[in-house]
Amino acid sequence: MLRRQFCHGTILQDYRTHHDNNNREERMDTFECIRTRRTTRTFLPQEIPENTMHRILEAGRLTPSARNRQPWHLIAIRDQALLQRLAPLCPTGQFIEQARFAVAIVTDPANRWHEIDGARAVQNMELAGWNDGVGTCWIGSLERDKIKELLDIPPQLHLLTILPFGYPTEPDAPRRRTKKRPEEVFHWERFGQQR
Repeated sequence: MLRRQFCHGTILQDYRTHHDNNNREERMDTFECIRTRRTTRTFLPQEIPENTMHRILEAGRLTPSARNRQPWHLIAIRDQALLQRLAPLCPTGQFIEQARFAVAIVTDPANRWHEIDGARAVQNMELAGWNDGVGTCWIGSLERDKIKELLDIPPQLHLLTILPFGYPTEPDAPRRRTKKRPEEVFHWERFGQQR
């Protein structure tokens, strides 16, 4: 195991070192990434490297889907003026104007699993970003028709969400709310049965 410090804060993460055909690759432990991920709504004015943006998009593209239909399109948005124009169209996500990069996730309703598969892609992109120290937040309330027009999204497709990405202003911030205790969530063999 190799210890490495995130570039934007003091969070120390465990990485596994992996050798593959003489190429060395560093990866965060998946569970540690899930455990430490925080929803991020305030971003530093720091550019996101091209390779990090590419990894986030690749994480979405490589997501498993029902029958491998891959019913998504991912629109990468880097233009700060466009992010500013999107802000008033995102009532619960106006923080998008602070982001350095965003991804609009567009799905095809012709596929009955489009929203489930799209949500899986969102989670992959969130974790890929966090792996590189970049946070995000699913924007739930969107003026979808206006955004679709602004981004030239065909009318028959569905705008699932937009993920704004950036380096968190407080990467070490504790969770605002605690998670439910395991005994409130876990059931063994039958609902309501504890170990």
